[in-house]
Amino acid sequence: MEITGVDIRVQVGTFEALRAPRAEVISRRRAVVTRAEVELPDPEGTLQAAITVGHDVTLAFGYRGGPMQQFTGTVDGIRQAGPDSVTVLAAGRELALTRTTLTESFHGEPVATVARRILERSGLPVAEVAIPDVTLPHIVFATVPLWRAVRQLAESIQRGHGHDLSRHALWLGAAGLRWSAGDEPGPLYTVATGENLITHNPATAPGALSEVETVLLAGLTHSMQFRLEDARRGVSGQFRAQEVRHVLTPSGNRTLIRYGADHGWA
Repeated sequence: MEITGVDIRVQVGTFEALRAPRAEVISRRRAVVTRAEVELPDPEGTLQAAITVGHDVTLAFGYRGGPMQQFTGTVDGIRQAGPDSVTVLAAGRELALTRTTLTESFHGEPVATVARRILERSGLPVAEVAIPDVTLPHIVFATVPLWRAVRQLAESIQRGHGHDLSRHALWLGAAGLRWSAGDEPGPLYTVATGENLITHNPATAPGALSEVETVLLAGLTHSMQFRLEDARRGVSGQFRAQEVRHVLTPSGNRTLIRYGADHGWA
């Protein structure tokens, strides 16, 4: 596998940078909100004074000349990283699912229709709602965050109709919000011995997740399928990424993938 240089572009409010001492993006199937941390040079302290919670954040990264992965969100914290730098903490656009509340009742409507109405309140596009085709006679949402309203709807479907939604997850994919037991569409990345596999630590306890460390795989997110070919441990197969962490530093750019037991959305 040929490795070229990595480009990184950061914008926080009106501040723009083409380098960062460290950046990290974390997406988890079991978490609604994607998160990022970006360390930025600030020798005079002016940046920390100018950035406030709520500022827009865009972090784009990828191999030079290739596709870029982009995180978009808002600042939800700032901390001193060292004498000459600050770390900006950011939450993804899914934050709208936690900050928007719903107070409404529905009577005799299909659950897929109710789910789409709930998710549309976030202002985010809705790409997929893949749930059983049932109708609930009555459901009330009393000033609850949107993500919790979706959870309440899932519990009503399971209790009232006996469907198992334990593998379902709620996430913001490339095409919009998805509430599904399925995968995020995208290219099939391969991690293989002798090419880009750095370490592989298989799970040793029931229900635990295995972890793979590889070179930067810009574009990979949780819920996407990837292929693992570990000749040393005799592991060959296709797996769903339960967690993906991209870490960019001057000493190396890595992607860490956790896979295994599918607990869905908790």
